[in-house]
Amino acid sequence: MQMPLEGSINVEGQRIAYTRSAQPPTVVLLHGIPTNRHLWRHVTPELSAKQCGWIAFDLVGYGDSSKPEALDIGVRAQAHFIAAAMHEAGWQRGAVVGHDIGGGVAQLLALDTSLAVDRMALVDSVAYDSFPEPGIARLKDPAWDAILGAEDFDLQRGFAKGLKHGLAKSELVTPELVAGYERPFHGVAGRLAYLRAARALRSEDLMARIADIEALDIPVLLIWGAHDHFQPVEYGHRLANALQNAKIEIVETAGHFLPEDEPVLLGSHLADFVSEAR
Repeated sequence: MQMPLEGSINVEGQRIAYTRSAQPPTVVLLHGIPTNRHLWRHVTPELSAKQCGWIAFDLVGYGDSSKPEALDIGVRAQAHFIAAAMHEAGWQRGAVVGHDIGGGVAQLLALDTSLAVDRMALVDSVAYDSFPEPGIARLKDPAWDAILGAEDFDLQRGFAKGLKHGLAKSELVTPELVAGYERPFHGVAGRLAYLRAARALRSEDLMARIADIEALDIPVLLIWGAHDHFQPVEYGHRLANALQNAKIEIVETAGHFLPEDEPVLLGSHLADFVSEAR
């Protein structure tokens, strides 16, 4: 099996980092907060095994992508940047897959007729006004500028707590896992970038297009961890019931970070789902 390719695409002065398969991409993978494309590392082998070309992006403000200090990086803006990056990457048509706020971005991308998105998978996704969840929403308080800006603030400790709350299999929360997600936000500048990313999240970006989202007639697969404490499964059921061609699957052995709890199971489900389009 060929090794994934690493690189970046420049969109309107912003660097958008990616990892992709050697095959032309027909599956786009989008992470949420506070993760990055590292989230999909154990999921993509299942896609490659089924000959599904894929590309995983770091959203602007996350991972190895640019972290602008004065630019909207909310869900709607992310959809704009990712759509342009998809075109640059040689996208023709296929499926968008999103976790957490990446699922909100995926919903908006599915409405972009220039992309010819023919199916969508949402993994423990934001939906309607389910975001920002309380732990993220509190960061809008100006007091956090000084807290996260302090030289001795330990973001790894906060991320470890969030990951333990978000995984059903808490033993997976190792120092290496925590460090992998904290690395892009390391240091004072990195922590302030994380703060900007959190503060950019507005449910209005999705709610403004909710009627159009509910009118989508493409096949949609919603996959939810039964123990998701960040994005309640009730939102998944609500969206599945509103869509014309959707089904929802609940994974009893997973929490919010399903790509960490059950990556092989998720990868197999996604590979089967996107392969149905062939």
